[in-house]
Amino acid sequence: MIIDGRSAEASAPQDYDILIVGAGPVGITLALELSGQGLRIGLLESGDTDFDPDTQMLNDGIVTGHDAVDLAAIRLRFLGGATNHWGGRCVPMDRIDFERAPLGGLTGWPISYDEMWPYYERAHPYFQIGRPEYDPLEIGDVSRDDLMLPDAEILRTVVIRQSDMQFGPTYEQALADAEDIDLWLWTNVTGLDIDGDGQIRGVTTRTLSGVAREFRARFVVLACGAVENARQLLAYNARAATQLGNEGDLLGRGYMDHPAAGAGFLWLDDPLPPQIYWSLPPDTDGTTIRFLWSLSEDVLAREGLNNIQFYLIPFDETRDPRIREANQGWSALRGIAKWMLGDPGRNFQFSEAYCNAITNADVLAADALGMIDREGATTRLLLKYEVEQRPDRDNRVTLSDERDALGQFLANLHWSPSDADRDSIIRTTTLIGQAVGAAGLGRVELEDHFDEPYWASNTSWHQMGTTRMSAAPEDGVVDVDGRLWGSENLYLAGGSVMPTGGRANPTMTMVALSIRLADHLKQRMAA
Repeated sequence: MIIDGRSAEASAPQDYDILIVGAGPVGITLALELSGQGLRIGLLESGDTDFDPDTQMLNDGIVTGHDAVDLAAIRLRFLGGATNHWGGRCVPMDRIDFERAPLGGLTGWPISYDEMWPYYERAHPYFQIGRPEYDPLEIGDVSRDDLMLPDAEILRTVVIRQSDMQFGPTYEQALADAEDIDLWLWTNVTGLDIDGDGQIRGVTTRTLSGVAREFRARFVVLACGAVENARQLLAYNARAATQLGNEGDLLGRGYMDHPAAGAGFLWLDDPLPPQIYWSLPPDTDGTTIRFLWSLSEDVLAREGLNNIQFYLIPFDETRDPRIREANQGWSALRGIAKWMLGDPGRNFQFSEAYCNAITNADVLAADALGMIDREGATTRLLLKYEVEQRPDRDNRVTLSDERDALGQFLANLHWSPSDADRDSIIRTTTLIGQAVGAAGLGRVELEDHFDEPYWASNTSWHQMGTTRMSAAPEDGVVDVDGRLWGSENLYLAGGSVMPTGGRANPTMTMVALSIRLADHLKQRMAA
């Protein structure tokens, strides 16, 4: 059932077995996984089923360090969360991400790759991305001859499965039809009700229209994203003058993203016709597949390098497939123009259009200048990286002195990719250049970003690590099940609990962890 939280009805406390705060992909998956167990499930969403600018501004905050992050833009406060403007790229983390400790210190995952794999498999249907297959030679009609540099010891071709759905529109009807799920819209958490023993009894909420309400539950799960999960706990600790979940002074610390930019150009000795790396062939189940380069795990371990994935993007005057991104950008701008004139069209979503226009701004400029051409072979490839960021205690969320429209302290995010992250990009690109040269494919020209802040990297809009999972309370904020250290019934879910980020886009891991948490909560409810 879907309930408008702005209604003054049902002002008495609402009682649930499990209360989930946040209806993005993590919260929606968790609620649906728990459905059908004879439980009463409450799911709280700050916004509506569509974008609302006033609600969105509750995400605003202060950023120091690398100011490419805009807290009011990278997160979305309406049903489906960030999947309303995500890129849809789904891939599990690599085995090495679970097996080695983070580079630069702190502790790593207290669970294994083999333990996580069944949950990755169960996550696939939620994303509508077909079978859980990530071996490039098992995709469609791909053969070894289709791979670039298949004999290079240092390199591997990796694949990403492309999802074309958003969690809100896809699962809204299922949530509405579920008799054991109450989805409360327009409902913002303003406080956590926790007793002296660390047991959470419920939460207090308020709508922007002023309707206050209390929710009670046996178990509460915060699934509001890496910034908001930390902000809620920091605000509670500040009010209660306590350090719940913060024995190791790690609450809010270890914020990670995937810094991204161009690492260099691969100049080919001979022009290449379209390759699988940029023609995006489908798998046998119809799922669009992206083929990328990454270093082999042996080399990552031997060299002590960050895990990085590289997109190979044709980038020259004879052939440029960026026309697809340009078309998306132009369509977004037309939609925004119509929206400003009061005629957005039935399927228009402002958040999606805004994201497309911003992320494709460089391609739009190139297209406007007549620099994009889809015909012919290519002689130059841009190596665009997305790099694992080493968790750093100084990259963190704190509370500012400024307040939002609900009177809550705004988040203050400090994010600063390190020199070690940059050096890993340079070393990895150099190794690729050596392999390219040895194979007679061409040569790599390293980008000259040395005088630019953070080596010209940008945010990938991936937020992780502020309530990290650990085997001991002094090493993190939540235990192996996502339970807050010091509490028996308060859990956290999503990217905030990830102790490392690897190279992989994080949404699939977040949903897999949500399914794992659902299994744990079912066991606890049955005990």
